Amino acid sequence: MMKRYVFYFALLFGVVPNLFAQPATREQFQLQRQLTVQAKQQALARKFAAEKRVSASVAQSWFDVKYYGLNLNIDPTAQAISGSVDIQGESLIADLQQVELDFAGNMTVDAVSGNAISFAHNGDRLVLNLDAPRAAGQTFSATISYHGQPQSGGFGAFVFSQQNSQPLIWTLSEPYGARLWWPCKDTPNDKADKVDMMVTVPAKLTATSNGRLLSRTDNGDGTATFHWQENYPITTYLVSLAITNYATFTEWFKYSPTDSMEVTNYIYPANLERAKSDLSSMVDMLSFFHDIFGPYPFLSEKYGVAQFGWGGGMEHQTLTSQSSFGESLTAHELAHQWWGDMITNAYWPEIWLNEGFASYAEALYFEDKLGKGYYRQYMSWMDRLFEGSIYRTDTTSVGSIFNGIVYDKGAWVLHMLRHVVGDSAFFDILKAYGDDPRFKYGNATTAGFRSVCEAVSGMDLSWFFDQWIFGSGRPIYQYSWQSRQGVEGYDVDLHIDQIQSSQHPVFTMPIDIHLEAATQDTVMSILNNEKSQSFTLNVPFNPTVLFLDEDAWILKQVQFVPTSVENGAGLPQQFILRQNYPNPFNAGTTINFTLQRPDQIALKIYNAAGQLVRQFAAGFYDAGNHHVLWDGKNDHGQALASGVYLYEISNGKLSQSKKLLLMN
Repeated sequence: MMKRYVFYFALLFGVVPNLFAQPATREQFQLQRQLTVQAKQQALARKFAAEKRVSASVAQSWFDVKYYGLNLNIDPTAQAISGSVDIQGESLIADLQQVELDFAGNMTVDAVSGNAISFAHNGDRLVLNLDAPRAAGQTFSATISYHGQPQSGGFGAFVFSQQNSQPLIWTLSEPYGARLWWPCKDTPNDKADKVDMMVTVPAKLTATSNGRLLSRTDNGDGTATFHWQENYPITTYLVSLAITNYATFTEWFKYSPTDSMEVTNYIYPANLERAKSDLSSMVDMLSFFHDIFGPYPFLSEKYGVAQFGWGGGMEHQTLTSQSSFGESLTAHELAHQWWGDMITNAYWPEIWLNEGFASYAEALYFEDKLGKGYYRQYMSWMDRLFEGSIYRTDTTSVGSIFNGIVYDKGAWVLHMLRHVVGDSAFFDILKAYGDDPRFKYGNATTAGFRSVCEAVSGMDLSWFFDQWIFGSGRPIYQYSWQSRQGVEGYDVDLHIDQIQSSQHPVFTMPIDIHLEAATQDTVMSILNNEKSQSFTLNVPFNPTVLFLDEDAWILKQVQFVPTSVENGAGLPQQFILRQNYPNPFNAGTTINFTLQRPDQIALKIYNAAGQLVRQFAAGFYDAGNHHVLWDGKNDHGQALASGVYLYEISNGKLSQSKKLLLMN
């Protein structure tokens, strides 16, 4: 497996530096997700070989951090840092005599001052002894002077490297890495109200960080000092640096008729023109999220991307770090500004509130840009991981925290919730959650998010969160049906069994039942909440096909069991080919087909002369709804001429075809 991932990194940084400009295939999507998740796991595992040391101490709950001020000198040649950190806080207990911080044991504390009169630095704990006890509500301030060579493990926390023979320094502190380069209370649920970052570097370099750039001062000795200030609450793992000889380009996000926000990107000079092209949709993306999530959370500061050396992206507050600029990666990291930065998981078991939300935001963005068909296909690419709980009980294992299930199944939870409560309520929930004073610019838990969902929807959703967040697995539905003449219309007898293993719960879910005849169709909803359950549905026509959850609103598997006599006319139709959308089309179109039972299916496209022009890879498909995107090109990647084309699906015995119109 390690060789495989090394190969993927070689692809990302060498042959195809922008592999994911737009995820047009399942393989590209899966490779991107694999790179992002695996790279984060590798980076963190290297940084924390002794993972048990990351547990928070009780003493850290005795005070609340209000402010950090970092004043750092960075020497790329010596690969070392020196400087100081100011910390201001407030006592939460009646008799606070010590302040316990996280700080790596290999770093050297030179002195403390302010209200700190002495210190002890043992292992990765730094204890400051205060000059007098603080009662609850009383404040303290201290300055810690230090130096050293930060640990990095070659991937994250604090890294000295190069790009195009120029120094490149960058940080990635999630989840426990801030302590490796500055003394702090390194936990997500204590945000500082304000952070100053004063960074001295060689004058030829540009130092970027969170918030607004207040000044750049030339020191006259070959160095320059950059002063960045973050005035919104921020947690430690989001405090960041990215430093090299950046080139920049700026756009403006106009969020009202009279107001705009700066969007500045910091890019390696050799990559500037490519980045301008790849990031051309970012302002539109920002506008879309601003509309559906609520106002961009840091409007008085900025947004942008700083290119860095890690193989993925990191949602540093107001200035995301990315190695490449594919549209889905950019959407994911931008969405984190709401879900992860403005509202941060209170505890690491709740990481799905960050990563699941950002992953689902990718699908929402593509739904808006490319339509429902692409949205459904995008969600199908995340239908991969379901064993285990989204709630991560083991937070000493970084591989457990950033398990792919958090990203993909987390996104599916939101997708399913959307259908359970309805579109209108779902998007109201997102805005209400983002604007809730309990969580806005603070921290949240699953219970807190659920309380918003229930308040907005008016529904008790305990059953939903219990099975999908804290439970494991997914339902496997096995169903059979037959129709008969009723007193009025036709009665459809439907039987559903849940046949997933006994270690998984019996799932309670509303299921859409799609019934169709040659000229009529209807959708009805049932509530399935038993291991074995029968229903009778009355419809005004004699259906020839019945599908469970045709639009794929449930993370599931489906197995159809034919009965001996159905519809009075033998077995129902085995598959349905639907009209492509959009039609006519130019840039791309979605071809939808639905299988009554699992089958080997091939999809081919012919021109008006009957010549085969495009053959999609044949494969085995589960029962249910499926989508294929066609870009109007032949098998050799060449654009085809405008005209009428025929698309056909076949299982080798039966086939169906329809016409479409390509207009270039």
